[in-house]
Amino acid sequence: MSSPFAQAIEVIARALSPLPKYQFTPGNDDTSKETGLFQDLQHLSVDDYKTLKDVLDATLSGEEDDNKLLQERIVNLLAKLPPSSREGKQATDTFVNTLWDALEHPPAQIAVKEARYREADGSNNNLDAPSMGAANTRYARTTPAMVFQNPNLPDPGFIFDSIMNRGDGSSFREHPNKISSMLFYLATIITHDIFQTDPRDQYVNLTSSYLDLSPLYGRNAEEQKAMRTFKDGLLKPDCFSSRNLLGFPPGVGVFMIMFNRFHNYVVTQLAVINEGGRFTKPDSKDDGSNWEALEKYDNDLFQTGRLITCGLYVNIVLKDYVRTILNLNRSGSTWDLDPRTREKKSAFNSKPAPEATGNQVSVEFNLIYRWHSALSKRDEKWVTDDFRKALGGADPAKANVGEAMQALARFRRGIPDEPEKREFFGLRRGEDGTYPDDDLVDFLASSIEDVAGAFGANQVPNAMRVIEILGITQAREWHVATLNEFRGHFGLKKHDTFEDINPDPAVAGKLMALYDSPDSVELYPGLVAEKAKPAMPGSGLCVNVTTSRAILSDAVALVRGDRFYTTDYTPSNLTNWGFNEANFDLKVDQGQVMHKLIFRAFPFHFAKNSIHAHFPFVVPTENKAIQDALGTSELYSWEKPTRQIDPVVIKSHKAVTQVLANNKDFYVPWGEPISYIVSPPGGKTFARDFCLSGDGPANQHSRTHVDRCLYQPKEWEAEIKHFFSQTTQNLLRKAGHELPPSPSGGSSSGAGFEVDIVRDVIVPLNTRFVAGFFGLPIKTTETAPRGVYAEQELYGLLTAMFSAVFFDSDPANSFKLRTLSRELAMGLEKLVGLEADVDAKTGWVSSVAARLGFGGKDSGSKSSASEQDWPSLPHYGRQLLSRMLEKGKTVEECVAGTVMPISAAGATIMSGLLSQCLDYFLGTGSQHLPELYRLAHENTPEADDKLMHYLLEGIRLRGTVVLARTVSATSAPQTITDDIPCLANPADPTGPSPIPNPPSTRASTSRTYTLQPTQRAIVDLVTASHDAAAFEDPEALRLDRPAAAYLSWGSGPHRCLGEGLTRVALAAAFKRVCRLKGLRRAPGPRGRCASLEFKEWRGQVGRKAAAGGGDEWTGLRAYMSPDQSAFSPVPTTMRVRWDGAGAGAGEGGWVDVNGH
Repeated sequence: MSSPFAQAIEVIARALSPLPKYQFTPGNDDTSKETGLFQDLQHLSVDDYKTLKDVLDATLSGEEDDNKLLQERIVNLLAKLPPSSREGKQATDTFVNTLWDALEHPPAQIAVKEARYREADGSNNNLDAPSMGAANTRYARTTPAMVFQNPNLPDPGFIFDSIMNRGDGSSFREHPNKISSMLFYLATIITHDIFQTDPRDQYVNLTSSYLDLSPLYGRNAEEQKAMRTFKDGLLKPDCFSSRNLLGFPPGVGVFMIMFNRFHNYVVTQLAVINEGGRFTKPDSKDDGSNWEALEKYDNDLFQTGRLITCGLYVNIVLKDYVRTILNLNRSGSTWDLDPRTREKKSAFNSKPAPEATGNQVSVEFNLIYRWHSALSKRDEKWVTDDFRKALGGADPAKANVGEAMQALARFRRGIPDEPEKREFFGLRRGEDGTYPDDDLVDFLASSIEDVAGAFGANQVPNAMRVIEILGITQAREWHVATLNEFRGHFGLKKHDTFEDINPDPAVAGKLMALYDSPDSVELYPGLVAEKAKPAMPGSGLCVNVTTSRAILSDAVALVRGDRFYTTDYTPSNLTNWGFNEANFDLKVDQGQVMHKLIFRAFPFHFAKNSIHAHFPFVVPTENKAIQDALGTSELYSWEKPTRQIDPVVIKSHKAVTQVLANNKDFYVPWGEPISYIVSPPGGKTFARDFCLSGDGPANQHSRTHVDRCLYQPKEWEAEIKHFFSQTTQNLLRKAGHELPPSPSGGSSSGAGFEVDIVRDVIVPLNTRFVAGFFGLPIKTTETAPRGVYAEQELYGLLTAMFSAVFFDSDPANSFKLRTLSRELAMGLEKLVGLEADVDAKTGWVSSVAARLGFGGKDSGSKSSASEQDWPSLPHYGRQLLSRMLEKGKTVEECVAGTVMPISAAGATIMSGLLSQCLDYFLGTGSQHLPELYRLAHENTPEADDKLMHYLLEGIRLRGTVVLARTVSATSAPQTITDDIPCLANPADPTGPSPIPNPPSTRASTSRTYTLQPTQRAIVDLVTASHDAAAFEDPEALRLDRPAAAYLSWGSGPHRCLGEGLTRVALAAAFKRVCRLKGLRRAPGPRGRCASLEFKEWRGQVGRKAAAGGGDEWTGLRAYMSPDQSAFSPVPTTMRVRWDGAGAGAGEGGWVDVNGH
């Protein structure tokens, strides 16, 4: 009801109004008058004006904040306006349109299982137009030809001789940006990926219009079948589908072989990881009854591997190729032109570009990508010699079209249908079907070092004369638009004069002699003759403006229009690991990813920071100038790739201890990575004298000094034991959660509890310990806001540092691991340096340090009620740092050279050992849990001693420690006699538990290795720990083994200094966990500590492994991150449950961790 005053006004207004002209109108005809803005404002409040402001902000940003409840406030505002409000009607219409535009129309269909993979011929990319862009469909046209063209155009040969021909080579110009031939080899692959004209019908494209790597996989189902082994998703090794690419320089073929090897690497990893059981291999049956299941298994692996390999391919195109084209590789910037950007609608982008629309390549772009001018001098010779051979010795520059076509036809007929039977530049395949890496790397390295040619008029080798004649003729038969018409399509100003096309008077004069006016210049000759852009920011390819604008538009269309690179490019389709493997990291090489392809194909030739591998699209000499200007030269190796000597895996207990005892001839290889990580770029080099960095007198002195500092406090054992026992209990209480009642009626033992024992207990436990031990600025819920690094953040930092030194086994990720861990270490190092220096400071420095939480709490200090039960390490932290400060050394030298390396190793190793031990007792050794529970509650020295032996046995039986040693360059070759102490368990060949090698067969496995200087030995402590010669009945858990026999902390001069300390620490934590009543795994995969058998990737499937590795059981294992997107050196997650009494768990509640 309106107010009486308003009612009175309404009555007066109606009384004064005239009679309606028409009184009999349709009943649903709205004859009310619209009200204006003045009337609207009377209905709005101050809050409504705030709503209008927030609407404007959201429109500008394209993002809406939930907490502002903007939608609800808009509804409230619109509801206040008069029904006939003109502005209200417009605002309602806008609101409806906003809601409509929030969804795609028509919506993207959910792809059925069959459509989640690429079709061999490219069909079904757009599910609404299945044939769009498929192979064997017609070309599109970008620009209609509307300008009259002279029917009597110049002779194509005359055009070539006038404005294209490089002649005798004297006019050859190197590319101004020193781009290597490798970039143009990728351009060749891209061109053949999307353009292959049918010789029987020039309007039909034989390949798809998508970047789907058809030169590798095939253009259709038949060609794809010829590439597949139909076993485990693998491709036939070291071959590719395209016949045409065999007619190009060998570097193009090596590029394809690298993609072949990457695919095979991917599918082998997918099968091992088996994310979510997606790739569980069916059992083979003698009667072949499960052939369909095996066929599906193979196809799922193959197709997923193809998606991932194509993912890396498109990232190479966008992050390496396009960045180099735009000269961004010189900038140090991480910006790039990535069409896959997730656009948001805003005031600045009212119409986001559609995606997954499909694509159809055009005849014009078939011409644009013919970059024959870029052929280097080296490749010009190769093309000339190869073409002359095909012509039977005739000069290619003098061949006519008929002769050339016959020669090309003979060449194609001579290529076998089976890709694996085709010759590749005289190389011979080995028994495993692969080509020698040394020869392939020679092709690759020389291509990376080969400067390509420049764009512009008169830069095409004369051996290409007949090819260019065919191109000009084909363009005329396609009736393509002129150069100026094509430029107009892209909004480029037309060339008004011949000098606009090319200011060189000689070239302009030749164009004038060929054509009547600039408007008559044909597209293809015009593209070749048009002036090239200079080398400058934004111009790396240095091609003409017309081509550069067109190819960028085409790159956006090719990628954004492809369903498999946009809406369906997801971790669910590629798997988490696969998505990560193909992905880029802007912190590494500004996002470039070519190194991933090179290292997967050739893991033993390139230094892990090789400039050849990381930036192969520019020659190394020019890259040196680029990296010098960016200040990053020291990050890369400038050596040419050379074959590394294969390591040898040493397995038996006798041979292992022999190698570890001989630090004169076998030195520790960790000095370089330790110094790299803890030393600032371009600054002082630290940690050379650290005990793990070498075997000289200074290293021995460091070992003695560290040992004295660690164990100097008389109460160290009690202090460490109390810290681990109490902190473990606190973390269980903090992180444990009470389980809901069972639907079956509950448990007689009371409430049940669950916790991720690795992520939420073991990792924080050891991280807190290392932080307290060395005074690292950790931030916990009990100490906040003091501290800098959260628990998981600090653990991630320390684990990265540890991995970069001791677990740097993946060459494709090594550079990322080393550079990022160094960056993280530098930040932590400065903060710890401040802590170490704080005793010598007064005033504000000490105050700042205290606020940051350095050194943990002083002995007996308790800042709040929440901290009362959290123990400290009163004789460590700041006191340990003070003890470690040696005379003659600065704080910086002490922190970087000693504290940082020990910190990195401590948290990771201790977390790994305890996690692996618990994994054993929750699985294979679960029958011992009741006895462990009993001993944990006895609290007697005898019971604790038994628990210590249980701990040591659990670590021995499930540990995965390996060490490395390198034969000194100054030593003579070293002879080691070894054998195979244990074999894979037939019941679980890839599992962590072997069987002993019986004496009857062990003797026959004896072998003698002669290790050359600089050759590496992989010292396998896992097999040595399962050696019956050292551990009687090695697969049984026995408590009578002497504590000194265990190898988990190494052996010899470099046996771990922290062994005594960590044994005490882990035993205390182990005892506290064993007190949990009914301790067991959580059901399903969440309760398993999943690990994978580690097999070194040798560059291709079927490759012979290093001596002592391969099919032999090594015990080497890798773990995965909780989301299974990356590998980890130690376990990362494992959920356990236990029984207890009480209710209300977690924060603010109570969890029974005492087992009563």
